Amino acid sequence: MSTLPCSGHDYRYLLGRWKEVCQASGLRCETICEVGDLPVLKVENAASASGDLGGLYVSAGVHGDECAPVWALLDWVASRPLILREKPAVLFPCLNPAGLIGNTRHDGTGVDLNRSFADTSHPVIAAWQQAVSGRRFDASIHLHEDYDATGIYLYELTRNESLGDQLLFACEAHLIRDPAAVIDGSDFQKGLLVRTTGIEQVVEEQLGGGYPEAIVLFLKHAEVSYTFETPSEADLLRRIAAHRAFLEAVAEGMA
Repeated sequence: MSTLPCSGHDYRYLLGRWKEVCQASGLRCETICEVGDLPVLKVENAASASGDLGGLYVSAGVHGDECAPVWALLDWVASRPLILREKPAVLFPCLNPAGLIGNTRHDGTGVDLNRSFADTSHPVIAAWQQAVSGRRFDASIHLHEDYDATGIYLYELTRNESLGDQLLFACEAHLIRDPAAVIDGSDFQKGLLVRTTGIEQVVEEQLGGGYPEAIVLFLKHAEVSYTFETPSEADLLRRIAAHRAFLEAVAEGMA
């Protein structure tokens, strides 16, 4: 993506582009719920719609003040990556449209969705849970940004051998790794934190009992869960490029 022909927070334009991309590439685009008059989309390929097992889960736009992920996901899908023709894939282009429009972390009611993925009383979460019910993915990707970060970093929840270092390496042409030893209260090494156990303890002790999307996916739906972060104060197009590079690296590893 060489330019962005709109504001990074133009949700109506984003919706229009997704409809064009889905029509051109044969992807199924479905509204799982509406927030006011704003549709929340699920996009899936033919393999996913037919019930094939495994594959890839990707979401963006859970926090509305983190706009690079939504455009990176669109840009990547528009390139028609091979994985979307070969393996099941479920994509959520923007789970927090009101937040994206308002450039805020929270949704239109002041809720941080990424601490609420176990809360079925929230209409978006209830619709999302129904959309992924019974599904099992080889990998889930959660694209985020961090206002305080100085480089890219990755949370990796896995039951397998860690691939985090090589995934970050694939993105370093666009942004450096965050050099901090402690990020958001957790210990990192060269921009990477890998967890294999103790996930529920993290929820209770560090997250106040609130469940992020990546943790719910890992506990119930995915073999490995990646939360990739870019520094939101860096150049927007470089952030978009880094997110796309991360998506491409994960897809290559699943080939």
